[in-house]
Amino acid sequence: MTAGGLQGAAATKLWIYSVLFFSLVFAWSPAWRHALMRLRFVPHITRDWQIWRLASIQLGVATTTELMSTLVVVYRMRSVERIFGTRKFAAFVFVAGVVGLTLNVVMLAGARWMLPARIYGAMNIVAGGPLVTVFTCLTQYYMLVPSKRVRALGVTVGDKWLTYALAANLLGESAAVPALAGVMAGAVYAADVAGLKQWRFPQCVEHAAVRLMSLVTSRQAPVQRPENRAQQELIGRLQGMFPAAGHEQIAQALRLSAGDADRAVSILLSGSQ
Repeated sequence: MTAGGLQGAAATKLWIYSVLFFSLVFAWSPAWRHALMRLRFVPHITRDWQIWRLASIQLGVATTTELMSTLVVVYRMRSVERIFGTRKFAAFVFVAGVVGLTLNVVMLAGARWMLPARIYGAMNIVAGGPLVTVFTCLTQYYMLVPSKRVRALGVTVGDKWLTYALAANLLGESAAVPALAGVMAGAVYAADVAGLKQWRFPQCVEHAAVRLMSLVTSRQAPVQRPENRAQQELIGRLQGMFPAAGHEQIAQALRLSAGDADRAVSILLSGSQ
């Protein structure tokens, strides 16, 4: 049985709540929106060195359409956290986000140096919203989450098509560079450059985060285990291959892989790194 809602994805749930909260704040207060979401590479970064703006524009979005698309995309990518586990997923979002923001700055600086002023003018305004983080996570979603074939409007497509379509809807004006930086950061993380996959938050930070999550997430019922005898036997074989993995982690890998043992092994290997 597939885990419904945000079960097993506490960090994703906190991410959704945070984007929703700050987007509502920005809608209520234009002054806050102007102060935290308005970013021009020149002069805010090159002259004033307001590096913090690169993080502040990730907090929320400016329009209802962008908000709905962002929330649905993040929700549909919750399987990435279930594969990684909350601890690794939180570290991934932070590390890959920093890499993505760095690449974003490098790309904007290179464009300013190479492109004529009349062409670079449109790129100077950095789009607001968590584009870098969303597209970083989208890269892992593409690589790790198995796709099933479904029929939509008489056409056979992968069941992840809606996620990609909504993500493409976020590619408005000035969004191409942050999105590309996010995809590149996701690829860097997947390649484990400089051992990025091994980094974790210190335990004191993790404990504080757990207390924070407990304030905004509810206690959910455990995922029901498969009752089919063949599935139980397959879980037993996988537990022999992955003794450090718990029963529920293996069962979740089988659910994500639609019962395909080879795909489940790949998911468990990705989650153990």
